[in-house]
Amino acid sequence: MRNVRYLVTVLVLGIVLGAGAQTLDGKKIHMKAGEVESLNVPLTLKSDVASTDDVLKVLEAKTGKLFPATLRNGDLVFISEGAMPKTEHEYTVKVEKKTPAYAPHVLITKQEGKAILDILVDDKLFTSYHYGAEWKKPFLWPVNSEGDVPLTRDFPMKQDGPLSSPKDHPHQKSMWTAYGAVNGVDCWAEGEGSGFQVSGDPTFGSGDAYGWIAVTNVWQDKDHKPVITESREYRFYAMPEKGRMIDVFVTFSADYGDITFKDTKEGGIISVRMRPDMCENYKAHPGVITNAFGENGMAKCWGKPSPWIDYSGEINDVGWRGISFFDNPANLRYPTSWHVRDYGLMGANCFGWSEFTKMDYNKPLLPSNNGDYSFKSGEKLAFTYRVYVHSGDVTKSAVADRYADYKTPPQVEWVK
Repeated sequence: MRNVRYLVTVLVLGIVLGAGAQTLDGKKIHMKAGEVESLNVPLTLKSDVASTDDVLKVLEAKTGKLFPATLRNGDLVFISEGAMPKTEHEYTVKVEKKTPAYAPHVLITKQEGKAILDILVDDKLFTSYHYGAEWKKPFLWPVNSEGDVPLTRDFPMKQDGPLSSPKDHPHQKSMWTAYGAVNGVDCWAEGEGSGFQVSGDPTFGSGDAYGWIAVTNVWQDKDHKPVITESREYRFYAMPEKGRMIDVFVTFSADYGDITFKDTKEGGIISVRMRPDMCENYKAHPGVITNAFGENGMAKCWGKPSPWIDYSGEINDVGWRGISFFDNPANLRYPTSWHVRDYGLMGANCFGWSEFTKMDYNKPLLPSNNGDYSFKSGEKLAFTYRVYVHSGDVTKSAVADRYADYKTPPQVEWVK
């Protein structure tokens, strides 16, 4: 009898799993583009199937082109090549079995014996996530652009080399998340008396539309007393080298009591330190800071609320490269202020109003000169950003249009 029950169970599971896989194969998707020309924008639909081990692709009816897709946690994500404004498109989901030669477009692997995860997009290193105990906080480094050209500073991870100077602000490690006043604890700087971000073991996965890293970090004071829990997820998309994207999700949980993010300029929920020859203060050919209003330079952009910010510069023998940060309309105090400096720092900071209102141009834009924000024990505070790593200056890389894709992506729905 036990064998019979086992056989029946296996048959039922096989039928259910097989049916689940088939529910996506051949399903139709309708897409309606927005007001701007879309390009390589991730599109998401809710699915009755939570996940699959099969390979998913999305076929565009008009062109016959296949686009990569990832199914995770009940969300089907695919990346369409593009769409002209207000056009409509039809797609069909294709489900294929993995072959021995299969390799995902976004591959995430752990370095042997090291707390480092490498993120490769189509066999090229895009970035690496460092979370070892030798660092006070985790970070992404390097951040590579088209042609394997790194865009962030190497110091202090590397002490020597052209991208390792100047050696100021050693806490500004390539690309990271941090804040300088959480219940009085400084988790931004890394000197004596500063706090820690203690990383848990990340979970990670590879995929064709995107790969991901998810991790829970505990922010602690100088004596390692826990202050707040921070859950972080990175999604690395399968984009062309000239315009790659990362979505960053940061959620703070008040697991150890009430929380106050105290007003200070020293923070960036998403932050980057650019390589020296891309900075605005680089004398040979200064880099350019640009906000969503077309204003340029630290003198006009520092602390100013803006839906997006871009830092671009010309690299010798390479050309123009840049990194943009996009603020999500659902974020607290959208559009955020930007702690952006001529020496290469750029960070999203919606709390530092007492500092930012010292600039006359910010006084009418910020509701107060006190940016403190508190929430109760057991509550959460979530932020989402998109990072755009691009070739070309802010105009040629169409930063404004890519932000429009992020803020109001093309509409997609299942065809019933």
